Amino acid sequence: MNAGEFIQWQDLFVVLDNGAIPIARYPPIEAAMLEQARPYPKGISCLVILPPETRPPPDNVKVAVKQLLTRLARSLSSLAYVVEGTGFKGIAARATLGGMKIFASRPYPIYVDTSLKESVGKVIPHLANGQTTSVSAIMKLITDARVQMPPPSPKAGEVTLR
Repeated sequence: MNAGEFIQWQDLFVVLDNGAIPIARYPPIEAAMLEQARPYPKGISCLVILPPETRPPPDNVKVAVKQLLTRLARSLSSLAYVVEGTGFKGIAARATLGGMKIFASRPYPIYVDTSLKESVGKVIPHLANGQTTSVSAIMKLITDARVQMPPPSPKAGEVTLR
């Protein structure tokens, strides 16, 4: 699973975003979300995973994402972010997303966590089959998809262990 790729499972949409998704990738993501939400009157839950190497996206992408979330408002039952980064970058990302919760009026709850397990636990009650869905089942689904993801390419001067 690479940045911009997603998992669709019942009424859960999971996307990996490292801040480098090209703006042209967002219309297909939006179309997939809208199509997935069609059979779910209460909408779908969206879980966005920000891996440790995530960088802030360019301003035009931030605007596009904000517009996308506005257009999808009726189709979302919840939005959760997992910020896997630590240190200053992780704190800054959590603060920015936390500010979105406060300053962006949305008809769905927004969660920001550092743990995939915590985020999944918060999203499950918003799923149509949430009462019969386990955290471990969704964690396995996401983990299995991510295992298939190749490691990031090394940057100049970096060495990657294989």
